Amino acid sequence: MNNEQLQQHNKKSNCIIFPCFDHEQVKVINKKIKENIFRDEPKSDVAYDTVKIGKFSQVPCTPLMDLLHPWLYKCQHANREVFGYDIHWHFHLDILNYNVYGTGGKYDWHIDSDTETTPIDMKLTCMLNLSEESYEGGEFYAIGQKKRTEFNSGGALVFNSLLPHKVTPVTKGERVTLTYWATGPPWR
Repeated sequence: MNNEQLQQHNKKSNCIIFPCFDHEQVKVINKKIKENIFRDEPKSDVAYDTVKIGKFSQVPCTPLMDLLHPWLYKCQHANREVFGYDIHWHFHLDILNYNVYGTGGKYDWHIDSDTETTPIDMKLTCMLNLSEESYEGGEFYAIGQKKRTEFNSGGALVFNSLLPHKVTPVTKGERVTLTYWATGPPWR
């Protein structure tokens, strides 16, 4: 995606969407993630006062870097060309969330932010759709958008972490995503 396409897309929506991986690459990434799951996401990490249904795990970024480099590079490019946020890109220290929404899985309206007091703020939410099979439902919506955001397998989605968003209930199949939160110094 070139700079002009990024800027034009940003004018239409608060989200940047771009293709990243083909079906075979998605399968390889899922396999590597499953070999490196660190732990299930603690219940305390769920956004305050919202419903989140599914299986959520954490995985270190480091063992996946060779596979995920194209995605993470494009996320950095989107930040540089569209958002311009001051971000620490410390992939070797970061943990990713692996989210599996089966039938009935959903995540009601929420924002992505750290609930603990830390010297950093979440700036960008970077999502990668790793669904291997088609699914129904599980649509991504961001506040201020009149229609759902098309976010297909192998595709990436980047948006400001403070943008309210949701995932509608999955009605058939399984929706799988990987999430990276780009953090930086406190907002000014």
